[in-house]
Amino acid sequence: MISKAARNERRKAFAATCNALSVALFISAGLQPLMAGRFNLLGALVISAVVVALQIVLHYILRQVED
Repeated sequence: MISKAARNERRKAFAATCNALSVALFISAGLQPLMAGRFNLLGALVISAVVVALQIVLHYILRQVED
């Protein structure tokens, strides 16, 4: 049986990973092409959707943290 503290730490670590992935994806696939002058609207929309989805997942996970 895993303790409540261990479950909380596991959830927080997974949420932090989702956040890091969304930030890295936004910078590498969203901002970098924009700064290089190779903006692609479809690509920007897909990247934005993925970043928002990752943020939704991490907020859902953090709401599961127990007191």
